[in-house]
Amino acid sequence: MNLDIRTNRFDGRGITLEQLRAFVSVAKHSGFAKAGEELGRTQSTLSLSIKRLEEVIGCRLIDRRPGYIVGLTDEGKQLLPAAKDILFRMTQALQSVKKHYLRGNIRLGIPNDFNIENLHEIISQFLAKHPELKIEIAAASSPVLSSLLEEQQLDIAIIKEMAGQPNNTHNKKVLSIEQLYWVASKPEYFNNIEEIPLVTFPEGYAIRECAITGLEHVDKPYFFSYVSASLENIKSAVKHNFGITLLPYNELSGDLYVLSTEHDIPSLPDIQIALHVVAHGELYTRFADHLHYSLSE
Repeated sequence: MNLDIRTNRFDGRGITLEQLRAFVSVAKHSGFAKAGEELGRTQSTLSLSIKRLEEVIGCRLIDRRPGYIVGLTDEGKQLLPAAKDILFRMTQALQSVKKHYLRGNIRLGIPNDFNIENLHEIISQFLAKHPELKIEIAAASSPVLSSLLEEQQLDIAIIKEMAGQPNNTHNKKVLSIEQLYWVASKPEYFNNIEEIPLVTFPEGYAIRECAITGLEHVDKPYFFSYVSASLENIKSAVKHNFGITLLPYNELSGDLYVLSTEHDIPSLPDIQIALHVVAHGELYTRFADHLHYSLSE
């Protein structure tokens, strides 16, 4: 009599990942109740999954008694590490594939009251890697973007603010910190000016807040000689002797005079460019991490 050895072959085709998850979770918690909570399945469903797994393999994996579990059988103890490894490798494989094909919509706010070098290029590169991702971009001033975040009309925004601002409920990452400089059209000595003519941005802008903080710290009177949301208008107003303003280093130019300590200027807080993330989930976390890595100094 010829023995067909193929009858003893076992390739595991009847085993499913759900059966393995049920087995691993029940073994982990030594019971069906907590395993069911972890997997979001009923105890009877888990029991059935393990029963079918045992039928496919052809042996008992869990030593059960009415109302409780004694523990794993020898076969169960032997299978457990391999089952964990299979689930781990599958998860890693899926994450590896998933990271190259992000899908969904991201509502992003970007600033138009200051320049961030290569921002458009950085966003474009990310979209090229994830063609099924949709990014809806709103360009506005930092105060407007802050309001849109609070109203949950944006998922992520890049905002300029006074350094050291509290985090509130946002997941915030600081991209850079910038020093501010007092700027005029010519040398001006603060102690010789009775009331500082302040050229600045509208209420809510970080540079305006820094200027007011610096002047009030030394009890120096001031008035708003020129207010504009346009950085170019601010610089032009100072150039034409409308007053004194604050500018970050990268906005200084040869036609503007940078005041120093010899001009009796008050000290200033710094400003920071921060990435605020209010939406939750891997999609937003991964995109925010990309922006943080690409834009951080």
